[in-house]
Amino acid sequence: MRIDDYNAAKALTKKLNESLPIKAWAGKEFLKTLKQKREDADPDREFEIDFVSYSGDEGGIMCGLKEPNNAESKEKYVSSITHLKIDPNHPLAAEVQAYQRQRIRKLMLQNSRGFKAELMTLEPTKNKNRSKGFGK
Repeated sequence: MRIDDYNAAKALTKKLNESLPIKAWAGKEFLKTLKQKREDADPDREFEIDFVSYSGDEGGIMCGLKEPNNAESKEKYVSSITHLKIDPNHPLAAEVQAYQRQRIRKLMLQNSRGFKAELMTLEPTKNKNRSKGFGK
């Protein structure tokens, strides 16, 4: 099952690269990673996205992060954009949120692996043109 629409993800990645740097905050999963590394896992801790790349269905859109307010820190992070909260005032915020919702939904479906999940992955078929019937 494909998770991302490749062309749409690449287009969004290009747009994000053109609008760098972007303010972001850690989402729930990224906060868990910070806690595991025994680092400051403050949800109000601000990051700056300074690198964006598409890594395929496995990782989605990956972001390189640094702390803008801490010039002495050389610590850099890499996270999937699905684990970040983008600045709501950014011009691409709505597009990023739509990508995040779609990606998370498909990942959840992929993990459930049931009959319902398979049905949800099927693309709707177009109705056939039935203007020509029997005897016409």
